[in-house]
Amino acid sequence: MSNISIKQLETFRTVMRSGSVTVAAKTLCRTQPAISAMLVSLEKELGFALFERHKGRLIPNPEAYFLLEETDAILERLSRSTQLMAEVKNLTRGKLRIACMPAAALFFMPHVIAEFVKDRPEVEVSMMMRSSTMVQDWVASQQYDIGYSELPKDRDSFHVEPINLEGVCALHKDHPLALKEVITPKDLDNEPLAALYTRHSASEHVRMLFEEYGATYRPRFELQNYISGFEFVEQKLCACICDPISAASYKLYKSGQGNVVFRPFTPAVMFDHAILTPAHKPMSQLAKVFADNIRQGVDKFVSL
Repeated sequence: MSNISIKQLETFRTVMRSGSVTVAAKTLCRTQPAISAMLVSLEKELGFALFERHKGRLIPNPEAYFLLEETDAILERLSRSTQLMAEVKNLTRGKLRIACMPAAALFFMPHVIAEFVKDRPEVEVSMMMRSSTMVQDWVASQQYDIGYSELPKDRDSFHVEPINLEGVCALHKDHPLALKEVITPKDLDNEPLAALYTRHSASEHVRMLFEEYGATYRPRFELQNYISGFEFVEQKLCACICDPISAASYKLYKSGQGNVVFRPFTPAVMFDHAILTPAHKPMSQLAKVFADNIRQGVDKFVSL
């Protein structure tokens, strides 16, 4: 039975449904002898007769009706699988597993995902928000197709595509500095700031810049993410040097009507993010295209 072919099953089903070799031959655009030969070869593979031959007519045996049920199920499954794989090829079906750091998970990544799936109703997405370290571990262990995190140290277990973003300064719209086109460390001398926790590389970089410019660095609020800090800025309690994704997230959340404004900051404070993909697991075509959308989506999102 291991050599039964799809053509044999299709021929058998057509004969059973039509009740005639002649009609089946016309339906399949084949000759009657070819149809008869296909049935004989199927019976040889099975090891028993499916039909009684009587005066040129085929009379199905009980086994033929049993095989018809199985054949219907097999061919239906094959047809569905063929359709599904065509949808996968056309990037209209599949599943994406995405791990994302908090700063990008609240607004940026959902924004990119929504744009990607709106014309792909059969694409499913699982997105989990975790710290950058956890995102990196998940991608390294192949639990997720794509990760978005702060730029990690080199590891053999994942590929890294860096995304370099230039920081901005968040101010209350009524703050005197909001009138300036560009903010410098001197402008923020002894100004209360909302910042990431002390050991974070961005906070260390900002602190060093302030020292170089002879300005007092005063982190009044130490936080896990900048989006939380914007509430303090809105209450006129501080300013904040932040990444542009967090800034764009605030503007999107407030529909452009918030009390916080953002100004360029110089010298540049760089926020280094990265798209991560497993090194030892091939990416699906769907994941590859989505990764491209993340790259393009960053520039579009920060310009909101």
